[in-house]
Amino acid sequence: MSEDPGPTPPAIHLEPCRLQALAEELGDATPALRFFSTYLSMLPDRVLNISHSLCGRDVNASMDAILSLKISSAMVGVVETEDQCRAIELMIREDHFHSAVLAFPALQHSADRCFAAGPQLLGKAREALRSGYGIPFQGSVLTSCGTRNSAATANSPATANT
Repeated sequence: MSEDPGPTPPAIHLEPCRLQALAEELGDATPALRFFSTYLSMLPDRVLNISHSLCGRDVNASMDAILSLKISSAMVGVVETEDQCRAIELMIREDHFHSAVLAFPALQHSADRCFAAGPQLLGKAREALRSGYGIPFQGSVLTSCGTRNSAATANSPATANT
């Protein structure tokens, strides 16, 4: 009898058109993929920085760390992390710092799943930049930006001049 491995964690959703927009702005997919790779490798330290600033009740450092992660997540299309950062940002701006601290574990869990799926995500991002969107795979799903119209996409540097 085999053991039940437990529930499968929810898939990480990427919007590859955001990475595509970055690649187009840079004139090449290579630096966009390098940016995504760096994003993934820095994710644990960035989350730790957010944790330290939230636990230290440092509003300015918390806001800087959250905004940095939100913007870079938007640039590479890591929607869940971007949305969680946006929610924590709003809590801090509205002086609900305790709520921001309570919301942090969900952000950490999402970032941990993203980091764990990093090699798969990077491979699929590479594939998406070459061949198109809507490519599902184990643990993650690439979706088309046409299904989501976020303010971050509309206001991103990659789309500002279009």
